[in-house]
Amino acid sequence: MKTEPGSSGSPELGFGFFNFYRMKRFLGVFYLLLAGIQGSFGQGYQQVKGQVVDQSTGKPVEFAYISVSGKAWGTLANREGRFSLNYPKIDSQKDGVISAAGYQNVIVPFRNLKPVDSVVIRLEPVVRTPLAVSFRKQTDGRLLVFSALKAIRTNFQATPTALTGFYRETLSTDTACWNVREAILKVEKLPSVQNELPEKVKLVKGRQAVRNPLPKALEGYAFPNGATIVTRSMDLGPPEYWDGDNLNDYEFRLDSVLTGCDNRPAYRLAFAPVAGRRVRVARKGEVLIDTASRAIVRIAYEFTPEATNEVLKTNLKAVFENLSGRSKKEVKRIYSHSQYRQLNGKWFLQDARLVLETQFSVAANSPMMAVIDLHFGTGEYARSNGQAVKEMEVLTTTENLPKQNGRLDDRFWGNFNTILLTDAERP
Repeated sequence: MKTEPGSSGSPELGFGFFNFYRMKRFLGVFYLLLAGIQGSFGQGYQQVKGQVVDQSTGKPVEFAYISVSGKAWGTLANREGRFSLNYPKIDSQKDGVISAAGYQNVIVPFRNLKPVDSVVIRLEPVVRTPLAVSFRKQTDGRLLVFSALKAIRTNFQATPTALTGFYRETLSTDTACWNVREAILKVEKLPSVQNELPEKVKLVKGRQAVRNPLPKALEGYAFPNGATIVTRSMDLGPPEYWDGDNLNDYEFRLDSVLTGCDNRPAYRLAFAPVAGRRVRVARKGEVLIDTASRAIVRIAYEFTPEATNEVLKTNLKAVFENLSGRSKKEVKRIYSHSQYRQLNGKWFLQDARLVLETQFSVAANSPMMAVIDLHFGTGEYARSNGQAVKEMEVLTTTENLPKQNGRLDDRFWGNFNTILLTDAERP
């Protein structure tokens, strides 16, 4: 393991209210108190940062998960494999666990690290093990997925839970990133509660940065509330495209076993619409199913070419209905993945991502490819009393996040764990 110098972020702490009538009298005492609180808060956390790479190729492992052994929180590496994890000093004797689907876990003893250390973590790829022909013949892929969907109630927490995590939404073209919206979100899931809001999202802290002037064709090209899309998970039931009879619209090919989460073996199944069948908003991709618990560990897919045209009028209609330009638009690619991980016998959402690529053509100008990338990563997982997010606190849009000028600084987030920005994601 290689180390290099680095620096740690400094926490920020605000305060809520103060008695104005007595402010002058206590102002000096207050500042002393605040300074003491900030000092102990800052001293209570440590930071480890670094990069996760493939041991065989040296290439970055994007979106690897960095956690503390036995704890219900962690962070994600970015597209370049770079990460920064803030953790309480009380856990400095514990081990860090770095994991990614298709790789062996790596254990990093925190006690061997100094606050300035930057580590390079090399993950060893797991050789995909082909399944015996006899086993594949005896195992119906659709029935295996059906059993995994039936096991959702067993594998996921049946009582209310709350996820605190980091959300990022970017709008970019080949030439620049034009808009980035970021937020710490609290997501409460109420799987056993019958109401209109089985899942509630609350903004804890957020910001956005905009590059001006935005190309005319891209004005209005945005998800009104992308956070509600990438915070959804199977706690509340099967994905709609496999729910009920919809499962029969797909064929599943069981081909191998690899690691899905934390060195746990998982069946890999490729799926696609049944040949010759008309499937509405069809998807094609892979699903990983934990061999022991039958939990769905990962779903990754792209919409079929036929489906990309349908979403303009259905699923993604709201993204395009506010466009102010008169350019011709064509959806080229829609990609999505959801990754899950286990803690104390129950599974929860690790991260989810949605990428929308659209080509805009304006008169004689060269076509322009614009990409919206939504990503949410869970930083902390906890049980909830069902009241962690009040209905009046529910986030209704990410368009109104406070605008920040200048270079985006990670110190803005204090001790919250986030996904580090890459240079390509800076407006």
